[in-house]
Amino acid sequence: MLRRIATLTALLGAVAPAAAQAAPFTDRVVPAGAPAARAAQAGPSTTVPLAGGGAIRVEFTPLVGAQPALAQSYVAFLDSLPHGDELARLRMRIADPREMARLCGGSEGDGILACYGAGRQEMIVPSTGLDARTQDGGYTVRYVLTHEYGHHIAANRRNDEFDGGALDYGPKRWASYEMVCNQALQRRLFPGDEADRYRSNPGEGWAEVYARLTFPEQPWTFTPLLVPDAGALEAARLDVLRPWTRNRTVTFTMSAGRDVQSFQVPLTLDGRVRATITGPHGSEVGIRVRSSDQVIRSETRARKGPRDVWRIAAGCREEPTEMLTFTAVRRGGADGPVTLRVSYPG
Repeated sequence: MLRRIATLTALLGAVAPAAAQAAPFTDRVVPAGAPAARAAQAGPSTTVPLAGGGAIRVEFTPLVGAQPALAQSYVAFLDSLPHGDELARLRMRIADPREMARLCGGSEGDGILACYGAGRQEMIVPSTGLDARTQDGGYTVRYVLTHEYGHHIAANRRNDEFDGGALDYGPKRWASYEMVCNQALQRRLFPGDEADRYRSNPGEGWAEVYARLTFPEQPWTFTPLLVPDAGALEAARLDVLRPWTRNRTVTFTMSAGRDVQSFQVPLTLDGRVRATITGPHGSEVGIRVRSSDQVIRSETRARKGPRDVWRIAAGCREEPTEMLTFTAVRRGGADGPVTLRVSYPG
């Protein structure tokens, strides 16, 4: 049955700590408005043009100093990754690995490899070069850049029905394929948690899946609930190359002379659903809504008159394809065609 997201905040506040999961990769996503990853001592900078137009401004911390060749190699690598026009909105700061914890709002010993600041759309990455390995040897800097760029893609994708949007839940198609919303309601995933449940944060899971598009051999170190299969990888590719931007709208008509007629809409993505029924002047109409065998809304709750609206602000599927049945009901008044218009994410 389609579930509402309204109870999610209360549910997440009452969960038990997640089991520890050993893994070397650790980064941070710094929300817009947070002080970390925003204020830093000014250093030199350079602007690197992109092959498809636009450019990326790259700053260096004073400890690193100006290294234009390094900046060019980093930008060229990012330009080679699957991306859209969001690349030109990226900013980059190159820092010494010893500065990373401070710049990313962590503490010494956290093992933070890099971070992404949502407010400035800025990744802060190490200065050691693309083919250098992280201190524990588990990752190349190429991989670190790719993971951080996954966060940048999410910051530029629509999934804003959910608190934290695509940055916390992942972009629309991938998050829906993995049923992130439903798993969050079940207290199995924890959107936006960059601390105790970092490994079960779907925003981090998305960034790792994005990295798998280029580095499929890298061992998976996040929650096993989000280990990508072929369907997840294809959903991720579509989110990158053909971003979801708006709901679909379908229109049904109940002909004059009929008092009841049902129409079905297959829901394959999570998000906002709205149904509007309109009858002729002087009529009284309503909408019944069912998902599988569950009644979501009875027309007896509808307003009286020739128009009625039902909506759910952030619906979570419990099945990969959830069939919604909308029943147009004429309760009296003038005869004539009745129009039912349904807006849904896909």
